[in-house]
Amino acid sequence: MGDGGDGGFDAIVASRRDDAGEAMRASRDLPPGTLLVRVAPFAAVPYPDEMRRSCHGCFRACGAERECGACGVARLCASCAGCETTKAYHAYECHALARLRDGERGLTLAHNDLRLLLRVLSVRRRHRDVVASSYATAASDAAAASGDVIVDDVDAFDALMSGVDGGDDGELPESSIAMLHEVAKQAKFLVAAEARASVDACVRTLGRLQLNGFEMTASASEEEEEGGRGGGGGGGGGGHRPIGVGVYPSAAMFNHDCAPNAAQRFDAFGCVRVETTRRVRKGEELTIPYVDVMLGREERRGKLRKNFAFECACARCEREAG
Repeated sequence: MGDGGDGGFDAIVASRRDDAGEAMRASRDLPPGTLLVRVAPFAAVPYPDEMRRSCHGCFRACGAERECGACGVARLCASCAGCETTKAYHAYECHALARLRDGERGLTLAHNDLRLLLRVLSVRRRHRDVVASSYATAASDAAAASGDVIVDDVDAFDALMSGVDGGDDGELPESSIAMLHEVAKQAKFLVAAEARASVDACVRTLGRLQLNGFEMTASASEEEEEGGRGGGGGGGGGGHRPIGVGVYPSAAMFNHDCAPNAAQRFDAFGCVRVETTRRVRKGEELTIPYVDVMLGREERRGKLRKNFAFECACARCEREAG
């Protein structure tokens, strides 16, 4: 892990916290703006409005001429269209996207959780057939060419909490798990036969996506300057436009705090960059915002309870309780 130097990402070290499992801590004194990790998406999908202008592989601008002739939904830029891994991902979900486009069983492309589940199942199916060196897509290869990047595998995704089994796995409310079951049952008739998984496996996958997903955002200034995507994360506002949702296992290891000392943003390759926002002392826990920290205490806590299944007891929440 590290600060963006040639030596890799070495500014953080993993530790344990009695009340929150894994905790990431500073391995040395860190100045503001230190790059802690840069992580390629394990799986990500654009929001419906972005489908008409973004590549489904790397999220970069992509014209209508790149639209898939079979599903009429996905677009792949020249680089992703030439990448066997990216094409394989789409092949497993192509027919499902066409059915969502046509509104079968009342389902539409607006069901982002369902589309992200389909992408994860496609990624998992592809990973079964290739060696680790073939996991990378055109997007992650391009990201690696521009600097150090972590490319997570299936094992890293499976190590995330699902909220289904309790204990170290987290504990989503029964009502939330029931909703995940409904989505999982809907996926069963959509997903390609070769990428299918049991309903229980899909429920756990959906739980991991809910508890560990990042909303991808774009900054207009960065789009103009870099011709790509950028922004800040965690639902934190800051003038950034939401463009999609993805899961980044290595970045999901940072705990939340309502007064965090680090923040996430997205670069032109769809990678999440976690950087310090103030000076951090060696040994101090590194935290990021899961929700907009400009919200009031009760609204923040309500969103964290609903979306991430925990009661926030950070120092700021305790201080604002009175």
